[in-house]
Amino acid sequence: MTSHADRVRVAPSVLLDSRLALFHETERWLAVADLHYGYELSLRAAGALVPLWGMDEIETRLRALLAEYRPAQLILCGDLVHSRASRAEARAFLDRLRDLGSADACEVIPLRGNHDRRAFGADELRAEFITPDFYFHHGDAPAPVADVLGARTEILGHYHPAAMLSDGDGFRTKLPAFIQARQRWILPAFSPWAAGGVKHPSDFSGARVWRCSPRRIFPPG
Repeated sequence: MTSHADRVRVAPSVLLDSRLALFHETERWLAVADLHYGYELSLRAAGALVPLWGMDEIETRLRALLAEYRPAQLILCGDLVHSRASRAEARAFLDRLRDLGSADACEVIPLRGNHDRRAFGADELRAEFITPDFYFHHGDAPAPVADVLGARTEILGHYHPAAMLSDGDGFRTKLPAFIQARQRWILPAFSPWAAGGVKHPSDFSGARVWRCSPRRIFPPG
């Protein structure tokens, strides 16, 4: 696959896409985290009049990624939904993804996050997904025991990482970030509403921080 400013190879065969997704070129999985689908419905249920564009933006961006990469698995690393207020819409969205995946031989693998427990039954979403080299889970629970994780790289969401970008002349902006430690990677939140925090967990100090704008990824440093 051709190299572009909006995607970088962050490990052998692993591409980070500026649309806040991770793709493995040989294992053929596409991973995203923290969609928080229906966040605006949750705010409206609480009395805040916010626009409803977020759900369409999430689906449009995800469909574009699926059409481009054509993965064998789409891994949703937790917090598919934001709250019970958007349960029906999130279920319908997941059904559309599964229908789309069936047409393209892509298995949709939704993992359970802390927000999902409010909208889905315990047996509707998986707790984890394991490949020979990677261990996927949401990240709100402790890491798996060593004999399960082994030499695998842990890929999680939950933290909504972000980092500041400065031009040195006073302009500063906050961007979603992909945090990459040796054996633990944190995905940026896929939700357009999830601004994220500029600090990441202390055990990720010294990790590589990739800042993602819509059209360009800024390397660590």
